[in-house]
Amino acid sequence: MAAVLVVALAAVSLPVARAEVAPVDVAASEAAPPANPPVPAVPAPVSTASSPTPGPAAAADPYAGLPKVVARAVQELEAECRAAEGRPNWKPGTLAEVVNVSPDGRPDYLIDTHAIACDGGFTPWIGSDGFRHILFVSTGPGRWVRAFDRAARGFEINNKGRKVPQVIVFSHSAYCTRPNPERYMRCTQVYEWRRGKLRKISEDWFTD
Repeated sequence: MAAVLVVALAAVSLPVARAEVAPVDVAASEAAPPANPPVPAVPAPVSTASSPTPGPAAAADPYAGLPKVVARAVQELEAECRAAEGRPNWKPGTLAEVVNVSPDGRPDYLIDTHAIACDGGFTPWIGSDGFRHILFVSTGPGRWVRAFDRAARGFEINNKGRKVPQVIVFSHSAYCTRPNPERYMRCTQVYEWRRGKLRKISEDWFTD
């Protein structure tokens, strides 16, 4: 009897309560997680160090373009002007004129003090014998010799149609060497560049 009761109880179907489970969205569960939120930019620290002050630009060389020996002659003239309590009033780099005296094809240089002024002081390169002329003649690559340096009342270079240019100088009688019985005050001297030197080839008294 007891066995029959156990079997009967086992055959009875009892309802079982089940919890309601929401359906799972597989696609959503496999999606990538949301991106991290942007990090706010942090401003760079402001430097309190002062900006470097640009130095002064290098001054241009006032003697640019002149050979060193010619530049030194210009500096001599500047020193003479300052010694006379004056102020040089010229551009040193343009003071010397390029001329042709030697037949080597290289530039020669002439400083004619007619072209310069010593402001506020006595001009030391002019007198009764004329203005000072300084001539530099090329003697080879990068070499020049001071071939002429004295006062003259006139100074010309004649190289038109000539194989050897001539330097014509109108000089005060103090620089003339021929006898001067008539007591002339000037002479005309002609020079040529020969054998590495400026040589006088003629001299005549100037009667005008």
